[in-house]
Amino acid sequence: MSPASAVPASLADRYSILRPLGSGGMATVYLARDLRHDRDVALKLLRPDIADALGRERFVREIRVAARLTHPHILPLYDSGEADGALFFVMPVMEGLTLRALMDREGPLPVETAARIASEVADALDYAHRQDIVHRDIKPENILLHEGHALVADFGIGKAIAAASGQARTLTQIGVTVGTPAYMSPEQASGESLDGRSDLFSLGCVLYEMLTGEVAFEAASVPATIAKRFIHTPPAVTQQRKDVTPIVAETVAQLLAKEPAERHPTGAAVAKALRTPSAPAAAQPRTEVAENAIAVLPFVNMSTDAENEYFSDGLTEEIITDLSRIAALRVTSRTSSQQYKGSALGAREIGRALGVRHILTGSVRRAGNALRISAQLIDAADDSQRWAEKYSGTMDDVFDLQERVSREIVAALGVSLAPDEDRRLATRGFKHVEAYELFLEARERLRTFVVADKDWDALVARAISIEGEVPPLVALRVWGELSKLKAGIGDHHSLDRIERQARELVAAAPDEPWGHGVLGYAAFERGEPVQAIIGFQEAINRDPTDTQSRFFQCVALTYTGMIDEGIAATRRMVAVDPLAPLGLLMDSIKEWFIGGAPASIPAVRRAVASDPQNLMMRWTLAYGLTIVRDFDAAAQEVDIMRRAMPELPYGIQADALLRAARGDTAGAQGLVEHLDLAPFDAHLTFHFAEVWAVLGDFDRALDVMALGMRKGFFPPTYIGTHCRFIDGLRNHPGFGSLLQEAERRSAEVRARVAGVL
Repeated sequence: MSPASAVPASLADRYSILRPLGSGGMATVYLARDLRHDRDVALKLLRPDIADALGRERFVREIRVAARLTHPHILPLYDSGEADGALFFVMPVMEGLTLRALMDREGPLPVETAARIASEVADALDYAHRQDIVHRDIKPENILLHEGHALVADFGIGKAIAAASGQARTLTQIGVTVGTPAYMSPEQASGESLDGRSDLFSLGCVLYEMLTGEVAFEAASVPATIAKRFIHTPPAVTQQRKDVTPIVAETVAQLLAKEPAERHPTGAAVAKALRTPSAPAAAQPRTEVAENAIAVLPFVNMSTDAENEYFSDGLTEEIITDLSRIAALRVTSRTSSQQYKGSALGAREIGRALGVRHILTGSVRRAGNALRISAQLIDAADDSQRWAEKYSGTMDDVFDLQERVSREIVAALGVSLAPDEDRRLATRGFKHVEAYELFLEARERLRTFVVADKDWDALVARAISIEGEVPPLVALRVWGELSKLKAGIGDHHSLDRIERQARELVAAAPDEPWGHGVLGYAAFERGEPVQAIIGFQEAINRDPTDTQSRFFQCVALTYTGMIDEGIAATRRMVAVDPLAPLGLLMDSIKEWFIGGAPASIPAVRRAVASDPQNLMMRWTLAYGLTIVRDFDAAAQEVDIMRRAMPELPYGIQADALLRAARGDTAGAQGLVEHLDLAPFDAHLTFHFAEVWAVLGDFDRALDVMALGMRKGFFPPTYIGTHCRFIDGLRNHPGFGSLLQEAERRSAEVRARVAGVL
C-alpha cells in the first residue's frame, strides 16, 4: 500500500503525503505537505482498531482541548479530527533530535544540560496541569530538542485516549496501554486517578536517566518493571556520578517519591529548584550582593479562607513600597520576589539568586476582624535570624501595624531615616479598612492583568465611594484604564482622558509614582520621547522597584537611538528585578539594535517560557526567528498569536513579515494593503515599513518609515546599518535624507535628556 493510499481521501485536498516517518504502538506518522499553508508537517493516524475502540466524538472533543495549549516548550497541534472514520492529528516537523536519540548518542548528559532540559519540560507540565491536562506518557521519545531547547510532544493525546476509551479494558484488549511502563508513576501503574504529580514522577525517571545513563525502574518483563517501582528505590544519582549538585540530586529523589504527596506540588516548583544558582543548568547570573540590599518574600496566608491571599500579598507589596522609598536601601522588585512564593529554598539560595544580603519573610493570619502578623529578617549570608517580631491587633489597626513592621525593619538594618522618608512612612492613603481591602484586591487583579473583567471597575468604584478619590485609588483607576488600552481592550481615543486624569493626580499627589508613569507612557504613545523618558524617570525616582516604568524607559531610549543609555538602563532594571521577564525581553530587543540578532533568541525564549500568555513576547520571538530565517519556528509563534487574538496588530505584522520573507507576496500584501496605520505606535509602524521593504515596494516603505519616525521611532544605527529587512531600501534615493533626519532627532533627544537619568 502506498503512503498516500493509507491516508483518508477526504484529507487529500489539505495534505499531500510524502513518506512514512515511523510507526508505533498506536499510530503511524507520515511526513506530509500542508497544502493550505505551504509547509511540511507530521500527520499521525491512529490505528484503525484503536479508532474503533474509542468513542470518536469524545476523542475529537478531548483533542481539541489539548490543541489549545500554547507554550514555548510544548509541540503545538496544528490540526486534528476525524476523516473517513480515521482519527488523525497534525504537528510541526521539527529539526533536531529526540532526547532518546541524544542519550543514545552521548550517554549520560552534562548536569547543566540535563537540569536545563528537565526545567523546560517542568515549565511545560506546569502550564498544562493548570489547564487540567495530564500528559500520561512523559518519556525521552516524547521530548524533542530543537535549537537546544525541549519541546514536549503528544501533549493531550494520552488524556484524549483515556477519556474517550470509556473502559481501560477496551484498550488493553487490543494491546494498547496509555503510558510507558518504565516511566509510569505508581498510581498510574495501579490504574488510580491521576493528577499532575504523576507526570512529575515520570519526569524524575527521565532526569535520572539523563544523569546516570540508566533507567530508574527496569526489569526483564513489563510486569516486573511495573512492580519494581513499588518495592525498589533506585541508587542516588550522586552514587553514579560525583558532579551532580545537591539540589539536583534532591530534586530527582523527591520526584521519584512513591507517594504523590511527597513529590513537588507543581511543575513550577520543579523548574524553580532546578534553576537555583547551585543547580548549574538554568541558574541566573550571580548578582553582586550588596550589604544594603533586601528582598521581601510574599507573606504566607495562614488564614483558613483562601480569599485572604490577596490581603497577604497586598501587605507584602505595601512593605516593599515603604522600603523602596528609603534611599539607603536597595529593594528587590515584587516581580522577582514573587517567584519565591511557596518556595522551599533557604534564604542563602534565594539571596544568592537575587543578589541581596537580607531576606524578609512573614505570615498573616486573619480571623474575622482579628489580625496577626509575624515577620522575620534573615541574613542570607549565613541563614541566621537577625530580627523577628509578632504583631497582634484588629483590621482597624492594619495601617499602624504595617508602619510598625516597616520602621522596625529599617531599625534592624541600622538605617537612619531622612525627614522626608520618615514623613512618607507615616503617611497612609486610607482611613477606611474596607476601601483598603477593595484596593488590595483590585490592585492584585491589575497585577495579573484581570482588568477586562467588568468586576474590576466595580471594585475600584466601590472603594472610591467609601474612601473618596484618594491618590492610591485614583492612581489604580488611571493605571487600569491604561492597561486596558495597552492590551487592545480600551478605546484608543481614551488616551486624552487618561492623560488628563494622570496630570490631576500628579498635581494632587506628586509623590505617587503611578501618575508619573502614566504620563510617561502617554507621551511615549504620542511620539514625544523626551517627555516619555522624563516621565518614566520621575516614576522610578519615587518607586525604584517600578519595573514597568523601567522597561518602557529602556524602550524609549533604544527607539530614539540612545543604545548605550538603553543598555545601562536595562542593567539597572535587572539589578532591582533580576528575574523579571521584561528584563529578558529587553536583553533580546537590544541585540537587534547592535546587530546581534541571533544572540537575541535564547533570551526571548526564556522570556516566553516565563510568561507564555504574553503575546508581545511571542511577537518578539517570531520577529527574531524571522530575522535568522528560522521560518518554521517563527510560523509556530505567529500561529499562536493569530489564534489567540486574530485582530492583534502585532500578530498581523508578524504574519505579513514572515509571508514576505518566505516569498508569499500575495499573502503578505493581502494582510497589509488596506491597514490604517494611524492608531499604531511608532515601533509597530516602523515594522510595517519593513514588510513593504521586503516586498520591494520601496516608495511605500519610505512613506511608512517616515510615519514611524514622526511617531517617535528613529534609532540611526538600526535604520542605517543593523535592520536586515530594509537592506534593499538603503539604495533608494529618498533613504539618505530620512537617515539624516533620524540622526538629527536622536541627537536632539540625547541633548534634552542629559542629566535626567
